[in-house]
Amino acid sequence: MASARCVYCDATLQPNSMYCVECGQLIPQQAARPPVPTQFAAPQRTAPAAAPAPVPGATAGAVTPVPLPRSLPWQQGGSRADAAEQATPAAAAPPKVERIELAFSTGQRIVVSGSAVIGRKPADTALAMGVRAVEVQDDTRSVSRVHLFLDLADGRIHVGDAGSANGARLERGGRIQQLESAGTRVEASVGDTVWLGDLSFEIRPA
Repeated sequence: MASARCVYCDATLQPNSMYCVECGQLIPQQAARPPVPTQFAAPQRTAPAAAPAPVPGATAGAVTPVPLPRSLPWQQGGSRADAAEQATPAAAAPPKVERIELAFSTGQRIVVSGSAVIGRKPADTALAMGVRAVEVQDDTRSVSRVHLFLDLADGRIHVGDAGSANGARLERGGRIQQLESAGTRVEASVGDTVWLGDLSFEIRPA
């Protein structure tokens, strides 16, 4: 390494000397470089992370679908009974009828297409009501003179006890319903059987 020399007289300088021994001038010192603040320091480069190893059998670029929230079967609301009710179709409404046949146990066959009064002697009451009179042949006299009201309107059948002595009953599927005496009329259907005392008639399509 070459010896340092004085910038004024070009004399050889002594190591670590602050003044030149020849000219007495102060030897300029090289200023130390201050440290660079960390916020201005150049960022350190890091090695890139290694890519994950491919899964055997997976197709490149394929994306596995993720189920949406509340879309899985066990996340659905409602009970199993609700699901079964939705799966079971609603019972079809009975078909509307315009004419019916009353098949009596005595062998009588009467076709009705409107309202009627049924009994042993119903003519006067039917005339006053402006409806048809259906006179029942009854040797046992268990049927009252005015025993039953029957209505067929808008394709629906309704029957009601007219205040008979022995009562009226509606039978459907082996079950018998007692009709209220002079009470509310109930809906009947084709295939039902209506009892008037000891006699009965079946409602059939006409």
